[in-house]
Amino acid sequence: MNNLFFKKLTFAFSLIGSMFLISCGSSGGGDEVDFEFKSSDLTNKYWYASTFIDDSYATNDVVIVYRFNSGGDLYKQEFSGRRDTEVGNWGLNSDNILTINDETLSAVQEWKIDKSSTKDQIYLKSTNGIRTFHTQISELDDVTADAFLVKNVYLKNGDFVDEYRYEFAVKGESIKSVKALVSSNDEFDLVETINSENESVWRINEVDAEKYLDAFPGERVVKFALKMDSGEEYKLEDQIYNKDISAINYQEVDTDHNTGTDRLSLNVEWEALSDEDVYYYVQILNSDKDENHPLFTSGWQPADGETLQSLLLEENTAGEFGLALGDFFYVKIVALLFEDGINPFQGDIHEFNIQAQSQFIKSGGEW
Repeated sequence: MNNLFFKKLTFAFSLIGSMFLISCGSSGGGDEVDFEFKSSDLTNKYWYASTFIDDSYATNDVVIVYRFNSGGDLYKQEFSGRRDTEVGNWGLNSDNILTINDETLSAVQEWKIDKSSTKDQIYLKSTNGIRTFHTQISELDDVTADAFLVKNVYLKNGDFVDEYRYEFAVKGESIKSVKALVSSNDEFDLVETINSENESVWRINEVDAEKYLDAFPGERVVKFALKMDSGEEYKLEDQIYNKDISAINYQEVDTDHNTGTDRLSLNVEWEALSDEDVYYYVQILNSDKDENHPLFTSGWQPADGETLQSLLLEENTAGEFGLALGDFFYVKIVALLFEDGINPFQGDIHEFNIQAQSQFIKSGGEW
């Protein structure tokens, strides 16, 4: 971030260990009451602010999650994998003015902390209005929201082509509905699906998954309008970056499986992309090529560029993959490109912080 070091120094001088808020008596008289508010009550915890207005893309009402570090560093949590990113700095002076320098926003914010604030809830006032931060919004505890691009290799008018479309993955136990907002004129109603770990995930529906883009869209902010079981509504956002992925070489994809009534054994081969830091997994799909309800999903694995890869999928018990003798199935090869700075070996984030994926679906034949 530009000049971040110098801004940290400036704000560091304004930090104080604690402050006292004086609560005056009512207009009818009464003694003054000392209200102590420690700056340590702000630090090293998450503060949530939601000002949901409507489900339009243009309205600036996304949930903000800040963490005020004791050294003056300001962090913001994004909902794609719940990753914390340093975005600036903050300060608190003796006049109870909280200064938030979030460099992802257009201007420095100055808020007066109201005397009714507590260590779990702060009320902020300024000439621009009022904002309330809470240390928890329980409905959002397990929510993640990711937007990324899919480069799909498929047969179109007799020729294989690779084209882009959007994909979304939103998780959370208390979600009732989700709408993905790509722009003021482009939105998608997501459908609830079940992933390989039996978790509910909201994704693009089959009809919208066939709406391909004219070209690589570049960097874009995607917003999500969530309606919860409680009736509350929230808006989240995620960033798609200006980073592309190569197309899977469909000519190098091959599958082979056994036949009979024994356990299914399927071997899949493909050529790794020339792109760096790409990870791969394989799915078995039913005869309808239903990508939202795969029969089986393998673990993911890295690979060196342009090397031949293979993966053997075997049932532990007959019928484990959901196929009966005579069933037709498809095999889907997926190459994942994560956002910059993401190490998929650190934590369980292989479903989050995805920048783009390349995929190809091939007929597996009849079992």
